[in-house]
Amino acid sequence: MSDSSDPMDESTAALVTAADVILEPIGARALLVDRDVLLVPDPPPLLVEPPGALVAVIAPVPEGSGPVERIGVADVEHLENGEGGPSSDVVASIVRLAGRSRYAVRAEPATQERLTEALLAEGGDLWAAMRELGYDSPAPDRPGTGGPAGPR
Repeated sequence: MSDSSDPMDESTAALVTAADVILEPIGARALLVDRDVLLVPDPPPLLVEPPGALVAVIAPVPEGSGPVERIGVADVEHLENGEGGPSSDVVASIVRLAGRSRYAVRAEPATQERLTEALLAEGGDLWAAMRELGYDSPAPDRPGTGGPAGPR
């Protein structure tokens, strides 16, 4: 059953090969893992302490296969390296959008077991592990920054 405020349910989501996602104004690259959830491996410090409101710019891949969306960010949760304390590093951020994207990425479910296997196969590189699972996105030049296309 679909949410009455969301005219696009799962059956009408536009399946895309990948989505190029940039968080503005900080230029951090993200992966669309659900219609209203982004994953940011190796987030930049500006995502951990954003200077203000963030907007996700979601462009389908291949380019031109649909409109570019701009959706506000509702919440950001950070995943730390597990060491605790003030020196803990944020290794990834989960970004919840204020609305749902029309796009859904064709990818296998990222269960904990499958993600662990992919991380081990890729030497701990979360970007590479997520690409192995099918969440394809241009790799950033540096962790947490705009990639080849640069910030939009």
